[in-house]
Amino acid sequence: MRQCKVLSWHALSPRSKRPLHEAELVVDIANCGGAYFNSVFRTKGGVMKMFRSALMGGLLALSVAGCTSFFGSIADTENVLRVREDVKPSANARKEKYPISVRLNGYSDSRQTDSPRWLGYSTSRILGLTGNVILSDRDATVLVVESMKKRLAETGLQIVSDETSSAQFQLSGSVKEMTIDVKDRDYVNIAIESTLTEIASGKVIWSGVVVERSDRYAGVSGNSKKDVADYLRKELGIATTKTSESILSVLMSSRPELFNLEVGVKPVQGVTLYSNALPGAASAVVPTSSTSELGASNGTLSVSSVPPRAKVYVDGVYFG
Repeated sequence: MRQCKVLSWHALSPRSKRPLHEAELVVDIANCGGAYFNSVFRTKGGVMKMFRSALMGGLLALSVAGCTSFFGSIADTENVLRVREDVKPSANARKEKYPISVRLNGYSDSRQTDSPRWLGYSTSRILGLTGNVILSDRDATVLVVESMKKRLAETGLQIVSDETSSAQFQLSGSVKEMTIDVKDRDYVNIAIESTLTEIASGKVIWSGVVVERSDRYAGVSGNSKKDVADYLRKELGIATTKTSESILSVLMSSRPELFNLEVGVKPVQGVTLYSNALPGAASAVVPTSSTSELGASNGTLSVSSVPPRAKVYVDGVYFG
């Protein structure tokens, strides 16, 4: 933060034909923008008293006229968090763009809260916030949609925001949990349920829930409200990244002709998958057995090992 200050001052010799008690004081003042001023104050009699009065008036004028950013920050007393996505792409954003369009149909707030902007509680000091209730300047569902839109676009999918435009799929869901509590440590808890539906057929392509829980120590200096907002944005980005990666994997598997890839679903850690559109995905895969053809029966299996007393595992199960 830049501040106005007096660099130096000095008295000039009295000019000719002026009373000896009259003098000029030149004050060098730097304002907030770095500009340089020479302000001349003429004093009679009480030089220092008049100088102080003129100097304070000049500093006040410069502060009001030239330091608007300083007073603007003081006037910024909004007692809420401002969670905003970074305009820059994430480090893991894909460069490929796929011919699949997705429309975000919105998320509902399933949390049991009095306000859609409620985020949590604080028992530790947060610079810039007062009280023990943490609120956002926007609804929690707006934060989720904004984060999900960025992450889906970074997976290479085409995001359609205009409802009148055609899209192949639509994504909707609900915010089950999204809190940030500032105590001895900072705690974030997020649970987002999402469903991807094919618009033409109404078929559910993907549905699941992502749970993200994290905590950290803010340090001896504590948090500012920007620190808290950035921490929530980071953890929300992790949850929406997991969702978008899992959706992309299922789309690649269910629509391999668009990607020229072999069919297969990539598991994403932290995602509990409810269903997907792959053939046979609703039922468990039961391997066929040919034991009847081999005439299998109960018996004893004897194993000799070199060196002796080796441990025996079959399909990961210890048999001795």
